[in-house]
Amino acid sequence: MFVPGSSYRRGPRPYATIGLIIANVIVYIYTSYQNFLLESTPQAVYSLGFTPYLLLANPRVGVLRIFTSMFTHADILHIFFNMYFLYLFGYSVENYLGRARYLTLYFASGVSASLFHLAFSSVSDWSLLITPAVGASGAISGVLGAYLILFPNTKMSMCTIIILIPLCFPITAYAFMILWFALQVIYGYFTSTTIATFAHVGGFLTGILLTWLVARTATLETRQTTGMSLAEILGSLGIVFKGRRGLGKWAKGVLIALIIAVLLGYSYGALNTVAQSPSAYIVNVNANDQSDQLLMVVYSGSVYITTSQVDAVRILVNRLQDVFFYDKTGANSVRNLQETYMTTVSGVIVPVELNAEVKYDQTGILESASGVMVSRVVNVNPYTGASTIGPSIRITFSMGSSAISGFYTVALLDVFASAISALTIIAVLKAEEASALGEEISQLPFI
Repeated sequence: MFVPGSSYRRGPRPYATIGLIIANVIVYIYTSYQNFLLESTPQAVYSLGFTPYLLLANPRVGVLRIFTSMFTHADILHIFFNMYFLYLFGYSVENYLGRARYLTLYFASGVSASLFHLAFSSVSDWSLLITPAVGASGAISGVLGAYLILFPNTKMSMCTIIILIPLCFPITAYAFMILWFALQVIYGYFTSTTIATFAHVGGFLTGILLTWLVARTATLETRQTTGMSLAEILGSLGIVFKGRRGLGKWAKGVLIALIIAVLLGYSYGALNTVAQSPSAYIVNVNANDQSDQLLMVVYSGSVYITTSQVDAVRILVNRLQDVFFYDKTGANSVRNLQETYMTTVSGVIVPVELNAEVKYDQTGILESASGVMVSRVVNVNPYTGASTIGPSIRITFSMGSSAISGFYTVALLDVFASAISALTIIAVLKAEEASALGEEISQLPFI
C-alpha cells in the first residue's frame, strides 16, 4: 500500500474540510456502533447507500441517496483513509479556492461520481445498478483533481512497506495523482473489483474541470487588473518558487491518454445502450423463506439477471433457464411448467426438476411465478476454486417483477460522462492557465 504524506503547513484552519470530516465521523458512528465501530451494518449501507437503479425508478429518492452515500462508509479502514486523503489535499485546496467554492467543488464532484458510476453499468456490468455504493471517495477524488491543477509540482513523501521494512521516497503531486488515476481506470476496465473505481474517475475529472474553470477565471482577472499573474506579483516581491508552473508535456500526455480511454468507454456504452434498447426489471424473489431483490435486463433477445448473496435465491436463479424469465411465445399467458433438465453450474452438470406456474406480460416478460425446484447443491472450494456436486435441495419459491422506467437515462448519462471527459482534456491542455504556482504555499488567498 502506498500512502502519501505532506510536510507541515501553516495557514488558516480549513474549517469546511474539518466540518466534512466531523460529519462523516458522526454518521459512521451511527451506522457502525452496533458492530463496535468496525463496520457499518448492512441495513445502514442499504438504506443510506446509492443504489443506482433508484435514480431511474424513483428519482427523488435516488438524488437523496447520492448525498447520504457521501457520508456513509463501509468499515473503519474505508473512512480512515478517505478522511486522511480529504484532510491531506483538502487543506490547501480549501485555502486556495475559499470555502464556498471548495464545498461546491466537493459536492459537485460527489454527484458527478455517482452519475459516472451509474453510467458505467452499460460498459461493465448491469449488476452495478442494484449494488449499493457508499463513501466520500467520489467527492474526495474531485479534491484530488483540484490539487493536481493547482499544485502539480508540490513535493510529497510516498511510503510503503517492502518485506516488513518501511520505505519512503519523494514524489511530485502530479506523478502521484496520475499513478492513482491510472490504477482507477485499469482496475475499472480489467478487474471485477467491488470498488466503484469509475465513481473515482468521475469525481477526479469533474474536480479537474471545475477547478480549471474557476481558477482560470480568477487568474485572468488578476492579469487583467494588474497586468501580471499571481506568480509574477509574488516574484516582484522577492517571493520566487522553484519548478515549472502547471503540468509538463509528459504529464499531460499520459493524463490525456487515460482520459481518452475513459471517453471511448462511455461512448461505447452510449452506442451500445441505444443499439440494444434494453429494458430493466426489479425481480423480488422468495426462496425457502429467504428473500432478495435482483435486477433483470432484457436486450437483443437475451436475458441478464444478477446473482444473489442469499443462498437459496442464488441456487434457484442459477438453475433457471433464460426462457423462464423471458419467452415471447408465452406473452399474455399463464404457463404450468413441469420440466426435467440438466444445467451447468460452476463447471458441474446438475439435474433440475421444476414445477411452476408462470405468468407473462404482453411482451413475454415474467410477471410472477411460484413453484418448487429440486436440484443438487454445488460446493466450491474457496481456496482452489474446485467445484463438486453436493446433496439434494428442495426450494419452494415465488417471485414477481416490476419494470424500471426511464432506462434511456443510462445512455444520456453515458453522453454526460463522455462530455465531461472531453472537456477535461481541454482543461488539462490548458492547465497552466489555472495553476497560479508550481507548489503549494500557506496562507494563499483565492483572488
